[in-house]
Amino acid sequence: MIRIACILIIILLTLSCGFKPIYKFSDENTRNIGYSVTILNNTSREIIEEINTNIITGNDEKYSALLTINESLTPLIINTNGTVAKYRIEISISYQLVDIVTNEEVSNGSARGFAQYDVGTSEINNEDTKKSMVKIATKNAIQLMVSKIQSSISQANDN
Repeated sequence: MIRIACILIIILLTLSCGFKPIYKFSDENTRNIGYSVTILNNTSREIIEEINTNIITGNDEKYSALLTINESLTPLIINTNGTVAKYRIEISISYQLVDIVTNEEVSNGSARGFAQYDVGTSEINNEDTKKSMVKIATKNAIQLMVSKIQSSISQANDN
């Protein structure tokens, strides 16, 4: 009986103290608000697919993100006979965030994603592994880029 009374008193004190959370998570904070994406250069189909599946454009587009994407394949381990045993894939995304109405640059920056894969004996398996690692590296770069863009949009909206 004393435990129940103590718990009720603690609950009442907590509820009546006037606490209000500083940040409130809602659907507006979790969805992509206000920008579209345009790829400026030619890039592989895997990269375009990852961008289309990981970046969801909002209905009320106030900004446009202009992307330049570069893909590099670097040998990490080279065998004594000259063949490559391991590759590193780097996806570099340079972006420019532009206000659609005023056509002014809000921010710019870059994001990089990396992945590695071992070369096998089958050329088909190597190509499939490379494609999946390109997708992983692209996804990593996209996550960083989206975070930077959303931060820039928040700062622009606060001003």
